[in-house]
Order: sequence, then structure tokens, then C-alpha cells
Amino acid sequence: MHKLESRSDIIRGFSPAWFITTMGTGIIGALLINFPYGTPALQYISWGISLVNLVVFLACCVLFSWRLIRYRDFYSILMHPQQSMLLGAIPMGLCTLVVCLVWTLKPYNVSWMPTLALTLWCIDVVLSVMSFLVIPFLVTSHQKHALETVNATLLLPAVPTIVAATGGAIVASVHNGGIATTIVTISYMLWAMGMGVAMLLTIVYLIRLVLFKLPPKEAIATVFIPLGPFGQASYGIQLLGVQSARLFPTELSQIAYLGDILLSIGFFVGLMIWSLATWWFAHAVYSMVYTR
Repeated sequence: MHKLESRSDIIRGFSPAWFITTMGTGIIGALLINFPYGTPALQYISWGISLVNLVVFLACCVLFSWRLIRYRDFYSILMHPQQSMLLGAIPMGLCTLVVCLVWTLKPYNVSWMPTLALTLWCIDVVLSVMSFLVIPFLVTSHQKHALETVNATLLLPAVPTIVAATGGAIVASVHNGGIATTIVTISYMLWAMGMGVAMLLTIVYLIRLVLFKLPPKEAIATVFIPLGPFGQASYGIQLLGVQSARLFPTELSQIAYLGDILLSIGFFVGLMIWSLATWWFAHAVYSMVYTR
């Protein structure tokens, strides 16, 4: 009887936070796939990590769906000031699968891969936009927050659209013509929405740090969260610039030099955002050392 109760507690306590494991695992697999000094052994390791990431993501989906079906508490998750922030980890975890799929199979010209990647990316965009639109509204209308207790998880609902924009640039690289142009255009919109709101929320978080100082020791790791939207936005806008330079001269030829202009803008905007992320990284390291 005790074991049954323990299993029940595991399912009831399975929160969206577990999808963060797929984000980290997927990024490691993606980095190893594109490692500039790779070896065949490293390539096999990256494939293995990507496969593990797929299994972990599917397991998380099954367990989380089981919780929602059994306890029907999705509304309580939405109203929770912390768990709701982590719902954005689901589309971000899915996006890592899309990226690993494209980068793993692209060299082998697998015929069905572009269609599968586009389908998964579209699902990811829907989930990202839902997180982006719904959670911030609930923060301002239903949930109870206090500036003194706010931490950087407040940024998480805005990050999925930035991640989806980066994924869109990667998916567009295996498409051509109008499909690829549409993907890139939508990705620019997603990037602008996510980055704009992330910057605004970062200001709120910085004000909280100025007025109430660093988070408690058990939550100090959250000071690294702003690196997510900044780093991903820097990478994404540069990838979108590359795809714009490839596609727009033929697909949008009526606007002269648009692709080259967006490529240049992507480089300089990406550099500036990366520089801002460097400052935040230093601040986060100082914060960790100070509260050690």
C-alpha cells in the first residue's frame, strides 16, 4: 500500500520543471553534433545523447499527461506562480529535438526529414505562442506576485518564442522557396515578440535585485536564467540573417539587398546582445561567489 501511495505521489508531483532536463540534454547533443573539432567517436556520442533526449522527452510527456488526466489539475498549474512559468520548458525541449533531427540527418539527405522537422516545428510554434500569450496574462490578472519574491523564472514564458525562432532558422536551412521564406518571416516575428518582452521582464527583475538584493542561497542559481533569452536571441538573429541572405535575393527580389542588410543587422545586433549577456554572466558569477 505504501508503494502505491509513493507512485501516486510521484505522478502528482511531476511538474513541468522536469522538461528542463530535455532542454539541457538536447543542447549538449546539438553542440556535439556541430563541434568544429569533432571525431567519429564524438559524432556517435552526440547521436546517443540525442536519442536519450528523445526518450526522456517522451517519458516526460507520458508522465505529465498522466498527471493531467488522472488529477485534472491543469488549472491549478496555470494559477501557480512558479509551476506555470515552467510550462514554457515543454516547447523549448521539443525544439531541441527538432534541431538535433535536422543537424543529425541533414548530411545524409533523408527525404522525409524536412517535412517531419517542419511539422514538429509548427507544433513547437503553437505551444510557444500559447505559453507566451497565456502565462504573462495570468501573471498580471490572476496570480499573486510580490516584487520582493520575484525571481528570474518570470522570464521563462517569453523564452520559448526566441528558441522557436532559432529553430525556425535551422528548419528553413533544409527548405527552399516560399516555404523557407515563410518560416524565416515567422521566425523574425517570434524573435521580436520574445526578445522584446524578455527585455522588459529583465528590467523588472533587475529592479527587484536593486531594491531587495540577491535571491536567497537556495534560489541563487536563478540569476543565470537571463543568459537564456540573451544568448539564444544573439544566436537566433544571426542564423536568421544567414537564411535571409540565402533566400531573400530570389524570393523578395523587389526589395534590393534586403538579405544582405538583414545579415549585417543580425551580426551587429547579435554582438550587442551577446555583450549584454557577458555582463549578466559576470554578475551571476559574482552573485554565486558572494552567497557561497
